[in-house]
Amino acid sequence: MRSSLGRFERPATDLYRSLFFSEIGCGTGIVTEHLSQAFPGADVTAIDICDEPGSMCAHRSGTRFFRMTAAELCATRPQPYDLIVISDVLHHVPRSGRAELLARAADMSAADGVLVLKEWIRQRTVPFLMGYCSDRFITGDDVHFLSEEELRAMAREVFGADSVRSQFRVAPWTCNLALVISASPRSA
Repeated sequence: MRSSLGRFERPATDLYRSLFFSEIGCGTGIVTEHLSQAFPGADVTAIDICDEPGSMCAHRSGTRFFRMTAAELCATRPQPYDLIVISDVLHHVPRSGRAELLARAADMSAADGVLVLKEWIRQRTVPFLMGYCSDRFITGDDVHFLSEEELRAMAREVFGADSVRSQFRVAPWTCNLALVISASPRSA
């Protein structure tokens, strides 16, 4: 992940020195493992609603996996997270629950926290179609992908008009879009 941040690598590295972050929707733990290896001193909380969150994660030092929703984690009143990662999750969440998931992430964020929201965005490309078919027909999930504009609009709606600090594409596909968001807690 660090190498894909380009000119934002230094600010991201400074951010990670706080070493307290969460991954919402960790699945089998592949992204969690990469983050844990890149920042071995980190205190990581990873959650998912799948049967065995983190089941493929071999490097577990400093990482805790829980089977729960973002709302359930939020209800435990965890220490505010300096970084929250949500990677390829929103298209699996029912449309009616997406803003709520992001709002819970904002509620768990530190005052100067950052959220990295990475999504497989809707495009008229062969890679997008392959990803869609995989999620829809092989896994059987009822997925709905957002366009780039819809993803940015949702971020602005939940986190505020000027909340998106930057964005970058995650190689090798242009439909891999990550937004770097100021995710300070929402006022009650």
